[in-house]
Amino acid sequence: MMYLSLSLFSHSVQASTIMVPNYVKDKVPNATVQGQSRLTMYFFKVYDATLFSPMGQYQEEQPFALSLAYLRDLDGKDIAERSIDEMRDLGYRDTTMLAQWLVEMETAFPDIKEGDVLTGVVDKQQHTTFYFNGQQRHTISDPLFTKAFFAIWLAEGTSQPRMRKALLGE
Repeated sequence: MMYLSLSLFSHSVQASTIMVPNYVKDKVPNATVQGQSRLTMYFFKVYDATLFSPMGQYQEEQPFALSLAYLRDLDGKDIAERSIDEMRDLGYRDTTMLAQWLVEMETAFPDIKEGDVLTGVVDKQQHTTFYFNGQQRHTISDPLFTKAFFAIWLAEGTSQPRMRKALLGE
């Protein structure tokens, strides 16, 4: 897709009264909204991201959830491939592992229509369960995948540092 090669930027989204979904509450004790941000590509709004963490205090090794509310249609396979590109840019280079993760994400990520919500929920074991519009879709039981995937938004080396700051409430 053409958008993959364009510059992206993000900005904070106005804080709103977002309800914590039950499927997040079930795996993230005392979950509250920690931060929100919108990813925009030039003039195109891509998604609004919301980070849910225990009492609004994100810690990588603790349960948390990241929800993406899409503002445009996207192909699930393209989302998976873009995620692999971001992981590679963050230093994950094992081609066998990346290929396995790509297959897992292609299973987890459906084609997206404007208004759809895709949420990754991390449990105590650092497994990631993906929910699509509130319905459980796929679980990836690889803690290294969890670390690499969420680093796309939450690591210091992210390609979107302003989004990271907004999500973390900094």
